[in-house]
Amino acid sequence: MNAQRIKSIVIQITLFVALLPLVACQAQQEYPSNRHRWLLGYVAPSIYPVEINDMNAMDKQGEPMTAIATQVQFIGQKIQSVRRTFPHYDGYALPLSVFTIQAGEQLGGGTTELPNYFEINWTSVVNLKRYQTRVNITKQIRDIINQGTLSAPPDRPSEQEECHYFVFNFGFLPDGRVKVWLGGCGPFKYIETLQPYKVYGMDGFGLGNKRFIKRYQPKFVKFIQKQGYPDPRNIPWEKVNKVLHRKYDVQHKQWHVIEGMH
Repeated sequence: MNAQRIKSIVIQITLFVALLPLVACQAQQEYPSNRHRWLLGYVAPSIYPVEINDMNAMDKQGEPMTAIATQVQFIGQKIQSVRRTFPHYDGYALPLSVFTIQAGEQLGGGTTELPNYFEINWTSVVNLKRYQTRVNITKQIRDIINQGTLSAPPDRPSEQEECHYFVFNFGFLPDGRVKVWLGGCGPFKYIETLQPYKVYGMDGFGLGNKRFIKRYQPKFVKFIQKQGYPDPRNIPWEKVNKVLHRKYDVQHKQWHVIEGMH
């Protein structure tokens, strides 16, 4: 090996060693060491449940990057269950609380690496239409998750500690829209409301076909009406478009229900 070649290798090794701290610093900034592996949460109005048909976290090449548990498929808790957290729940609004969200997670050890986007295929039970929702993990979302924030237990506001949002929460509406919040670090942080990325045809994946609707939909309508509600196909959007939160009143030591659009 000639002297020039040896000199070139030495320079490359020297540069590599010099760059190691910078690479480590960049990795630490992108994936903080105290960040949790991300989780999922789903919520839907009690009288407008949905079914998750398929859920994937996709990389830049459009390939699934990690396996997601699929045992949580039917989304929308019973009204009686929701009323343990929201006593006057009417069945229409999205009840957003750690006690009313149905949790989903990664299989195996999971990862803190964020996907490029989530792809959710789901069916609205009231109209039996199948939708695809694409949730892009934007720079805004990455910054919120990576930067962290100060949070404290609701009843002990002075005990603040740094934490990172790590739960992606999706709220499903019966017309195919999906609301997105980040959770796991203090109050839920609203991100956006998404229109369907794709609406499947009447025979898409064997769901939504006319024969199936004719046989199944009347049973669902009858079930809802037995609970004292009108025909759910006539959606009262002034009620369904609402989101319920809870806020702790430190002075009176009790929870209050907050109603809003997101």
